[in-house]
This record gives sequence, C-alpha cells and structure tokens, in this order.
Amino acid sequence: MAENENNVVRNDELLEAVKEMRADFNAHTQSKVINMVLRSTFLVPAVINRNTQLVADNQNHLKFEDKPQAKFLLVKNQKTGGTFFPVFTDSDELNKMHSEENFQGVKMKFPDLATLTEQTKTVAGFVINPMSTNLPFTQEMLASIKKQLAEARAKRQAEQQAQAQGITMTSASDNAASDTKTEE
Repeated sequence: MAENENNVVRNDELLEAVKEMRADFNAHTQSKVINMVLRSTFLVPAVINRNTQLVADNQNHLKFEDKPQAKFLLVKNQKTGGTFFPVFTDSDELNKMHSEENFQGVKMKFPDLATLTEQTKTVAGFVINPMSTNLPFTQEMLASIKKQLAEARAKRQAEQQAQAQGITMTSASDNAASDTKTEE
C-alpha cells in the first residue's frame, strides 16, 4: 500500500478510498479511510540541516559529528487561519509543494505524524495532499483516533488474557439478543 518494492511511496488505494468516502460519506467509508491512513507511509517536506558539532567521547577525545536537524514545513488554511503539517501520498503530490526553502520529502508513518502533531501545540493538525485531496486530520481527530486505538488494544488484551484462562467473553448486546429469543 504505502511503499512498493522500489522503496517508492505510493498510496493509490488510500486516494481511491478518499474519493469513495467523499462520494458516499458514511461510517463505513470514513472508517476505511482512517484504517488506510493508519497503515500508510507519507512524504513530509522538511528542511534538513546537517550541523557539525565538536563532541567529546567517554575518554575525552574530541571528534566532529554530524547532528542533523529537521525543520518541517507548514501550510496555512486560508479560511480558518490554522497551520498544518502538509503530508503527501506520493512524490507527484510532494512536487506540488512550493517553498523558497530547499526541502526534501521525509518518509513518515501515521504514528510518527501523530506524535509530531501532538507535540507541536501550535499546529492544528496535518493535512494529506493539501494542493489536491486536502484531507485534514486535526488535533482533536488524532486524539479521538488515539483513544479508540487504546480502547481496542485494551479490549483485545483482555480477550487474550481471558482466552488464556479459558474464559469466553461476550458483549452485553450478545446477551440481550439471546435473552429476547422466544420459545415456540
């Protein structure tokens, strides 16, 4: 889905799912897009500075070390004024980004994007393909996704522990359905 055998980032299935969601917005199409985003790799424009520093090792020998630093670019939503990290599904979309700064595309997966966004309180979120698809993920959406993932993980772990102990877990709705069956 995200990277092919040539190590090229492509997210054609995600773009198709976004089109499907926009044509028929419902819980299923939205969930499909979110699940694909969770598994995708994106290109994030960043200016990489290779700072060389003089560093002492544990025996006090001095040596020069490269300490690269990344500065991620931002885009501004003209309607709301909010700033977002732009992320791109492929190099064609990345090439639509114009900046006076010499940037390169850094490959990032969703968890890294979410962490970067969460740690940068001054941004409203990140936006996929801001020059075309323009699919935003706000701080609030990311918090909700994170909460849902944590709840699903906890439920899965509880089920695994119960299964290991020989306990079968059912939901309240399963029990209610079996309680309402009528005898003939």
